[in-house]
Formats: sequence, C-alpha cells, structure tokens
Amino acid sequence: MANHTFSQSVSDFRAMASGITTRLASLTAIGISVDDATAMKTYADQLDAINGQQEDLKAQLKAKTEELNTLMKEAKAKNSDLTKRIKIVVSQEEWVAFGIKAKR
Repeated sequence: MANHTFSQSVSDFRAMASGITTRLASLTAIGISVDDATAMKTYADQLDAINGQQEDLKAQLKAKTEELNTLMKEAKAKNSDLTKRIKIVVSQEEWVAFGIKAKR
C-alpha cells in the first residue's frame, strides 16, 4: 500500500468496505465475507472519531499555550519591575534573598 495521507487512507478503507459489500457474491469464494466489509468500515469510523478527538486536543493545546505565554509575559514584567525597585533601596549584598543575581 502506498504512503497516503490520513484522509486518503480512511477514504480507501471506506471504498474497500463498499466494494466488498456490493460485490460480495463474487468474493465469498476467496474467503472474503461481510465481516471484512464491516471491519473496514469500523476501522474508518474509529479513525475518524479518534482524529476528531485529536484535533480538539490540538485546539485546546494551542489555547493553553497562548494562555501560558501571556501569563509568563505578565509575570516576567512584574518580576522585572520589582527587581528594579528593590535594587534601588536594598544593598547588593542582600539581593540574593530576592533571587536577584549581581552582575559584575
């Protein structure tokens, strides 16, 4: 089988199921049954369902990543502001208590 895209593979599975169903009489001699058609249709349905779930998760991940990045940006800005203000009134020897590293 050639390397197809996801949607092309699912479409091929559905076509296989349909082809088996419509030509079942001529295929029973080689051991192909209605169960084979049902199995291919079930695979296609399950793949579509799982793919849909995966797409939903990707959308949720994108939204959460954006939320995380926004919050990180706010936290860094606040930390920078506090660091500047602390450096004004606190001696350099005490900066370590605030997690501020002295640059030389």
